Amino acid sequence: MSDVFWDAQEDEPEVSELTYRRPWWVTVTALVDLVLLLVVVPVGILSLIPFVFLVYVFFAQVLVWISPVLLALNVAVFWWSFRRKQAATTALAALGIAFVTLSFVVVGLWQAPVVVLGLTLRG
Repeated sequence: MSDVFWDAQEDEPEVSELTYRRPWWVTVTALVDLVLLLVVVPVGILSLIPFVFLVYVFFAQVLVWISPVLLALNVAVFWWSFRRKQAATTALAALGIAFVTLSFVVVGLWQAPVVVLGLTLRG
């Protein structure tokens, strides 16, 4: 009886994450998102100290400046990894999109000029 159960499962092998070869742009974007995660979280925690918040505002302005590139890469990585059911890469891409969105909120609340790729959107 147990032979029938195992035979039925062996007919269709499960697709593993190891069978997919990641493109170089997925790896680079995941590394950038990981660095963002390792920078944003400690700076966000330290921003509770009044003057350290200025460092967070500066970092947010840098993320806003390169936001089109980050958003395009993260949306592409999210789409690629979601289709291949790679949870960690999908989560990093979603965090990258969230960090860029949070940066726009921080810059907007600070009422600083919004500069995207050298173009001032609001001054």
